[in-house]
Amino acid sequence: MKKAAFCLVILLSISYLTSCTPLVHHSDRFYNYNDSDFPRNHFPLIDPVEATRERSSSPWELGLGNTIWIRIPNSNNAYYGYSGVAELEKFAVKEDVIMAYSSYVDKQADAYIQNNYYHWFVAIPDKNITEGFHTEDEFDHYIQTLGIQNPEWQIPDEAYKKFAQTGCLDWIPDCK
Repeated sequence: MKKAAFCLVILLSISYLTSCTPLVHHSDRFYNYNDSDFPRNHFPLIDPVEATRERSSSPWELGLGNTIWIRIPNSNNAYYGYSGVAELEKFAVKEDVIMAYSSYVDKQADAYIQNNYYHWFVAIPDKNITEGFHTEDEFDHYIQTLGIQNPEWQIPDEAYKKFAQTGCLDWIPDCK
């Protein structure tokens, strides 16, 4: 009887572990889900860009790959840098292009930057391109020059949940 109970516990443990961790192993390790990775709350977009958050209650951040530097007028060559999208609200991935939106404004930034804060972003990691836009119209015009219209926006929490459960997202090469 003890042997049967022990086997049952082992089988249930294995079943639990395999149901919580996706068994997908991608050819590019960047796209693999690993429960022990830090931070655990992350999902890949296009190598090397990923969305991260410190805790499940924290807002999502999106690293841009390249920093966008903005010169602050009427200053002694002071600059403000966007190295990521804080408080990411939505994003889209189309082929090799990452698009993102956030209504966040850095309240610690210079007044000029606060009044002209970028909310819309485009990153093309393979081409080392990162652009920021103040308005949706500017953003739409730019992505149309890339041949993109009507991006399929996603919410970070939903993308993370899908990635954690399946190890796949639509833009990951091995998931198509």
